[in-house]
Amino acid sequence: MARNKQTPEPIQMPQNRPRKVERSEPVERCGHIDQPLLLLTMLLLCMGLICLFSASYANAYEYQDGNSTYFILRQGVFAVGGVALMLVLSNRDYHKLHYLAIPALVGAMLVMATVKIPGIKNYWVTINNATRWIRVPGMGTFQPSELAKVAVILSFSSLAAIFGKKKMRTLRWGILPFMGIIGIFALEMYWEKHLSGTLIIAAIGMVIIYFAGANLFWFGLGGLGVGIAGVWYIRSHDYAMTRIRVWLDPFIEPRGAGYQGVQCQLAIGSGGLWGLGLGQSRQKHLYLPEPANDVIFAVWCEEMGFVGAVVLVAVFALLIWRGYYIALNASDRFGTLLAAGITTQIAVQTFLNLGVTTGLLPVTGASLPFFSYGGTALLIQLAEMGILLAISRDMPAPREG
Repeated sequence: MARNKQTPEPIQMPQNRPRKVERSEPVERCGHIDQPLLLLTMLLLCMGLICLFSASYANAYEYQDGNSTYFILRQGVFAVGGVALMLVLSNRDYHKLHYLAIPALVGAMLVMATVKIPGIKNYWVTINNATRWIRVPGMGTFQPSELAKVAVILSFSSLAAIFGKKKMRTLRWGILPFMGIIGIFALEMYWEKHLSGTLIIAAIGMVIIYFAGANLFWFGLGGLGVGIAGVWYIRSHDYAMTRIRVWLDPFIEPRGAGYQGVQCQLAIGSGGLWGLGLGQSRQKHLYLPEPANDVIFAVWCEEMGFVGAVVLVAVFALLIWRGYYIALNASDRFGTLLAAGITTQIAVQTFLNLGVTTGLLPVTGASLPFFSYGGTALLIQLAEMGILLAISRDMPAPREG
């Protein structure tokens, strides 16, 4: 007997079921630069120029034929050019920096290697037994280590983004190539006696490969190797050991190796709570060594006091926090690593400079970003802020509600 076949009724789907979002659906971008980062950058730049003029006019009058505005005018030119470059880069696609990563790395290595090339090394400038500057006819001097910092940020970010998270967890891809690059720069800076530059580059590289997902075991092993190399360097060089001794007690050589530490403590202590007033520093009158450069923070403390020092540290802290915020919210892996590297450079240099000036760290040659005199360094720092702003422009837009 034939069985009656009935047509099954169609299954009714719930009307309130959420729609599945496809992976190919485009993500809405922020579309505008991060205004807090821009405001903090401009605030630090203005504060830095004011402080530089106050800290430098005595030295400029003494050593630049009575031209007390020598340093501030030169720095002002680079500041204007740097702001223009920052705004231009903030409107460009930062992904194109992939193409500059390897050329910048090779170029920085070659430039720094010229310190040992006969004939070319005549253009290098030695100050206090440290050979860190190249003289460019008609343009003054610049530090090749500033180029090396940018090269490490670009190359590490590009390579780590290309390798991917899986390869970055291996020793072969995630540690050895990057440690090799750091080792080459460390050797070149060893020739220059530039320990602070080595520390900054090593810190930048380690933070980038950490953000890239390097295996913590290999990451710790690489960090241990860097630490052992640093201890060996300090113990095998008399000038480095001397810096450790005068760091612990600068008054054992108040007119020798401990002179800078003693003068910084006098300047900071003279400032008290509210400071002597803008432009009223006494230690900058040929007492502080390099008042417009490495120890400019001491002049700021003497004139603006403890309150002014806290304000300055707070502004730097906000800038660094904003940089890492952009790194964690970037739209892609390359943007995250690039932002993390740039922010780490600013953070480490600020920490080293403030630590040295206040006596928390041994004396090094780290400058204070946006404050210390140096046109090339300021130009590069503002360009890096432009890249950070470009990354912030490409961040995913915040969801409503």
